[in-house]
Amino acid sequence: MNPADARASTSESRAQDSRDEILKAAMRLFAVRGFHETSMAEVARAASVSKALIFWHFKTKEELFMAVLNRLLEPYFIDFAEEGGALDEKAQILRLIDLYLQFVRENASSIRFFVAQLLHDEKPSDGLTNQVLQLYGGYRSLLVDLIGRAQEKRLCSRDFPPQTAASFLLSTLNGLLMGFLFSSENDVNLDGAIAMLRHWLFGDVPQSSPGECPPSP
Repeated sequence: MNPADARASTSESRAQDSRDEILKAAMRLFAVRGFHETSMAEVARAASVSKALIFWHFKTKEELFMAVLNRLLEPYFIDFAEEGGALDEKAQILRLIDLYLQFVRENASSIRFFVAQLLHDEKPSDGLTNQVLQLYGGYRSLLVDLIGRAQEKRLCSRDFPPQTAASFLLSTLNGLLMGFLFSSENDVNLDGAIAMLRHWLFGDVPQSSPGECPPSP
């Protein structure tokens, strides 16, 4: 490698390192303080970089937030892409549900501040909202496709069109998300809700918990 190439490689490596540090710092601050209460100057101090460097990487705070969100989501997309090919449609649907709830459990504080913005008068920018909706739309489209293929193979209920089944499934997951984020964890029985979803979509018989009555024959 000639000196010019070596310098370019070193510069790219430093830029990537600084970007990673900014994302880590923003992730922590957004989770603790929220989007509106976190300034770019605070992110710069937490990442030990200049404010100008942050704006070199990210033009706006909304762009920084989306980069943080993508960083949070990336491991789940990678896991699903690696596992999906080895699973049938039913298993893929259940894996998507599991990843959704796993993401909520592991990133509750980060999700809470974004949902709180939607519930208050301070509406996030249209660009930010549209990007989040695109991510959500991609998840929904994948569910619709998987449910449709599962129905063709008679792996799941065919009582409803794939779009309707996916909408109901997502409405249920979103309700669980809201309960998990804003209620006591003891008030949200995630395992029980997933057992009910499995029974509705696949006909799986829920397993009785100690003290519960077994399902009727």
